[in-house]
Amino acid sequence: MKLIRSFIAISLPFELWQRLDSLQQELKQHLPELRLASTHNLHLSLQFLGDQPQDVLDKVGQLLQSLAASTPSFTVTLKGVGSFPAGKRPRVVWLGVEPPEPLLALQAALAEGLCDLGLPHEIRRYRPHLTLGRLRSCSDNLESFEKFREYSCGSLEVASMILFSSRLTPNAAVHQPLCEVELSGSG
Repeated sequence: MKLIRSFIAISLPFELWQRLDSLQQELKQHLPELRLASTHNLHLSLQFLGDQPQDVLDKVGQLLQSLAASTPSFTVTLKGVGSFPAGKRPRVVWLGVEPPEPLLALQAALAEGLCDLGLPHEIRRYRPHLTLGRLRSCSDNLESFEKFREYSCGSLEVASMILFSSRLTPNAAVHQPLCEVELSGSG
């Protein structure tokens, strides 16, 4: 049985990629050790599914259709650069999402539905963000990072969810949409 590495996410429009690329380049000037995520691969993750068989992914697609029918589209602002873990040894640099509540509600409903399908529940608390890059080593230049805390890349209309397959290659992950559903609920 073939297993497919997969995740559920919200994709970003091209014009937002351009703003994110500018932000990444500016961050790289201040943090040379930052390994940037590929701009065209940036997305707003809702749930990583890991390796799943096709029949499970078909059920996940049906779940997404059901959730989308009862979820209206909404808008968030991509704002505030931060890091995981916070503090002196950050490894992941990210851009935050404001307000987080609509995404938190969508992800909670999704997680509950996935649990009903028998998929394991994520142990870590969901924190909506876009991963901009990863630090290879601890930076001594974290003071310059502070100037990006209130940086905004503008708004994002969340109007659909996508089930992606993800194939790891030596250069980067290759994401392929398997199922896209439009948010069409009236709230």
